Amino acid sequence: MKGDHIVGEAPKVFVRRASGLVRIIGPFAAMVFGVHCISLSSSGLIPYAWVPWLWPGADLIAVLTVAMIMCIFHAITYSQIGSIYPRSGADYVLASRVFHPLIQFPLSFGFLIFTFLTAGALIAWIPSAVLPSFLETWAVLYKAEQLRDLAAWIASPSGVIVVGLIFTLITFIMTALPTKRVVQLLEIGFFLGVLSWVFIYIALIFANHDIFVNAWNTYSTVSYDEVITLAKQNGLVWGLYGPVEAVLAGLIMGFWIYYGYYIPSFFAGELKEAPKTLPIGMLSSLIFTWAVFTGAAALMYPRLMSLEFMASAGYLYYNTSIKVLPFSTYYASILWAYMWPSIAPIAIIIIMIGFVYTLINLAQTYFFYGSRLLFAMAFDRALPDILAYVTKGGVPIASMILASIVAGIGVILSQTTVIFVQFNFVLYACIMMIPPTLATILFPWLRKEEFERAPKLVSFKIGPIPGITLIGSITFGYLIWMIISCWLYPAVGGAIGPWTIGWYVLFAGLGLVIFLVRRWYILRKEGIDILWAYKELPPL
Repeated sequence: MKGDHIVGEAPKVFVRRASGLVRIIGPFAAMVFGVHCISLSSSGLIPYAWVPWLWPGADLIAVLTVAMIMCIFHAITYSQIGSIYPRSGADYVLASRVFHPLIQFPLSFGFLIFTFLTAGALIAWIPSAVLPSFLETWAVLYKAEQLRDLAAWIASPSGVIVVGLIFTLITFIMTALPTKRVVQLLEIGFFLGVLSWVFIYIALIFANHDIFVNAWNTYSTVSYDEVITLAKQNGLVWGLYGPVEAVLAGLIMGFWIYYGYYIPSFFAGELKEAPKTLPIGMLSSLIFTWAVFTGAAALMYPRLMSLEFMASAGYLYYNTSIKVLPFSTYYASILWAYMWPSIAPIAIIIIMIGFVYTLINLAQTYFFYGSRLLFAMAFDRALPDILAYVTKGGVPIASMILASIVAGIGVILSQTTVIFVQFNFVLYACIMMIPPTLATILFPWLRKEEFERAPKLVSFKIGPIPGITLIGSITFGYLIWMIISCWLYPAVGGAIGPWTIGWYVLFAGLGLVIFLVRRWYILRKEGIDILWAYKELPPL
């Protein structure tokens, strides 16, 4: 194969000679992408509102720390994947070349559908949870009942759909800009998110247990001493898991909290010096968010509240009609209002702006990395050519439009069906990662010459063992445990049932059908077998 032709054949195999994508994302920008996909806002709420009651007895700091350590191995593996083949959809490109496209294409296609639907569900979280939590906080602090009514409408199914679709459109507009502008918007969001956490930290640092109890009793409808009692009366069993089992069970939630640090590998074709940018971007985003979340947890318990109180508040909020607010933002807001009432409104507004803006950034990252995987598939001609069209600003605009449409459907489905109860995104993501991870383990033997020419990040050895094989094996074991955990501890995404498997088989099967139909169509129309494209790398 030379350029974009098969030797001895006239028709073109690739959609274009060059991808049209621009390599402008450096280490800091890659870190920002990772931080936003982890999310200082959604993952800034989940650890304190979900983990303690989902796994009663689990130490939150231990869960966050052990999960972070395991994610480091996963991050290195995906840094190596993006360094082997620095192209869009690097894991898809690797597995489809090392093994076969009929293995990886269906898995990646199914994963994409869930990615865009999940992006819609995350956008729906802005009106269903984040905005109402702030409005309810204001209603509690300043006795503004009209804000409680507004929060109730926004959180209603019709309100979530209307507001969610508006935010979907906003997300599309912000992500369809030239890549350079998208990076700038994400960097603004990064600093806004950090500023929000600065104000949260200030409140947590200057408070103590007595101040927190007084603030809670001043602004909450249920007294501090009643929270644990009411949770137990309504079914919470504290200490259900032993410490070790609780941490192992909680690893799946830890993976979900940190999910996103590895996404620069999906747009490795737009990175400057991928072997340098990928590990710096991934590891720094992972360690930074770990420090933020665990630092806040250390300031919360046992200094301000017990872990059992934290679990009880979350349990009551998500499982009963007793609406105590278990959010880090609420804890900080009542502390600001109690300790510094004159300037508290400014602090609360800054926290709210940072959290809402970074939730939009979170959706942007899903649109961005998903559109690049769509582009990679279309660049191989396994999907319609239009999805590989790139604007002068480096945007695969048709792929971005498709991502937005499916995300909009996700917003609607989140309020009109139980489909997201039947989905399990962590399970689907881990299954999709199995072939690329196996490819890294076997790469030194299946692609010996490429391994020897690969960057040091890929080709280093630990004694006689290739580092990529050793680290990939640890990552593979971690992914297998995540898959097993989905069955053993079905807290993230719900219990695994026939529909959970059925949806994945349906979407992956649809991907398989699309691939085979596209292959037949192009072979019949142009005399080209698209499998030829998988014999070589896509052009830059």
